[in-house]
Amino acid sequence: LAADSATLRLTNQKNGWKGVCINHHVNGDSYYCPVKALTRRFLHIRDHSGDTDLGICAYFNNGTKYDVNDDDIRQALKFAGKELNYPERGIPIERIDTHSLRGGGANALSLAGYSDRAIQKMGRWRSATFLEYICDQLSAFSEGMSKSMSKVLNFVNIEGGVSHDVTTLAINTAYTNAATA
Repeated sequence: LAADSATLRLTNQKNGWKGVCINHHVNGDSYYCPVKALTRRFLHIRDHSGDTDLGICAYFNNGTKYDVNDDDIRQALKFAGKELNYPERGIPIERIDTHSLRGGGANALSLAGYSDRAIQKMGRWRSATFLEYICDQLSAFSEGMSKSMSKVLNFVNIEGGVSHDVTTLAINTAYTNAATA
């Protein structure tokens, strides 16, 4: 397979959009690549059926066709949450659902530095409601802040038309007052 990307046309989805396309590129991973995963789905269906109208949710087991549905995904997510000890990490299993994938995807893209517009397009959101899913990690914002805050800046006080550098006074006063308190 030499494809470097794959495009899916969604014939129907919960928000009522029909015919919307999503595209993923090869990510370099040997197994968790969306293009390779889609190829595996296509080959599985082709090897077990001649029906060209089957969706990628179809799978075959011992010659019998089944379809993955939202409840199957929900159960798999809850199982994974239990296996990963989410309750011990403060994440109740009851809160894990299929929307966890949308929220997690939006968060991952945000933390990776993608723009709100790119996230909105990739998630097929019509409005800014996707922002409710993004829980910015404090560490993403605070990196380098303590270093910047410890940098000595020159303060100037302009009083009565005369400027005075009060940097030393301002820095030392805080420490002197704290030490005597």
